[in-house]
Amino acid sequence: MDRSPEHSNASTPSLVAAIHSLIDSVRGWLDNFLDLVVLEGKKAGIGLALMLGFGVGAAVLLITGWLALVACAVIALVENDILGWAWSLLLAALLNVAGAGGLVFLAIKRSQDLLFSATRRQLGLKPVSRPSHE
Repeated sequence: MDRSPEHSNASTPSLVAAIHSLIDSVRGWLDNFLDLVVLEGKKAGIGLALMLGFGVGAAVLLITGWLALVACAVIALVENDILGWAWSLLLAALLNVAGAGGLVFLAIKRSQDLLFSATRRQLGLKPVSRPSHE
């Protein structure tokens, strides 16, 4: 093959054009990819907002239903002359507080498992020290 200066000068512009074409293609692909990520992020955000709204609605209905059940129990205790109004309401309040305390205890117990230990181990990061489950 002849390696004359004329031959290398002829191939240099085509090489530069190929590199520019490659850069433009990568840039176009990246723009399209980022547009897709943004659109899917917006769709996920709208979906999350709807799920949160539905959850709040369900929580309101659940709370009002629970209050109605507690009111029925208090009225039943009073109407059947088992307890007076004050003791019935106090009993209902204490049972609700005890139930809430139990749920808080369970939430705290579950929160100790949220340290992403498997992910950290897979990434080769420092292992997470786990509290002993007794």
